[in-house]
Amino acid sequence: MVLNNRTKRIITSTIGILIIYLGFKYLPSLRINNFNFHPLILLSFFVFFMEIFLQLKTNKFSRNYKYFLFSIIYTIFFIHVLLIENLIENWEIVFLFNLSVVFIVDSFGYIFGQFFGNNKIKILENISPNKTVEGYIGSVIFGFTFGFFILLFIYDKFFLETNYIFIILFILGLITTSIFGDLFVSKIKRMIKVDDFSNFFYGHGGILDRLDSILPSFVLSFWIFFLI
Repeated sequence: MVLNNRTKRIITSTIGILIIYLGFKYLPSLRINNFNFHPLILLSFFVFFMEIFLQLKTNKFSRNYKYFLFSIIYTIFFIHVLLIENLIENWEIVFLFNLSVVFIVDSFGYIFGQFFGNNKIKILENISPNKTVEGYIGSVIFGFTFGFFILLFIYDKFFLETNYIFIILFILGLITTSIFGDLFVSKIKRMIKVDDFSNFFYGHGGILDRLDSILPSFVLSFWIFFLI
């Protein structure tokens, strides 16, 4: 039986969420010189670099300064994931909150684009030609609603110490960085002429394909939660 891409995404996402949850719950972090490395994050870091070097080794279109610059920028972004683990109290909550908001943004953007997307965005046709106005509307509405109420219930300290305008701007910031991260990586993939960086995830591509939206939003999350 041949599964369509939507079914593959559902299967992979469900398994991925379960693995992340169980991994955070039962796998202890490795400690090296007073610095913690969770095994799942360490594995992602390894595959992340493997995909970068794989493109450089096998894809002649990746051997240019733009791809090198992209690799450096996203490596810096990834370092913020390690900083979240080591410098923020209850980092698992912050990590899962950020991950879940980006997941909702991506999922509802995809769903709304598939079922209601009639108005494609012309200025993005050279980056991601399937993006639609309806898809982005679904992303923003459901991403913001989910983020606001989840933050209210799981991290009430943030609400008690922060005004609502800042919270609204923070969640909108997560959504915006998620969207621009996705577009930025889509542009890089077109530039180096690949559909996916690898086939690490069934139906989803590689680590870099999944971290396109997540890593920029992690940077915002880190500085927000680190400074407050």
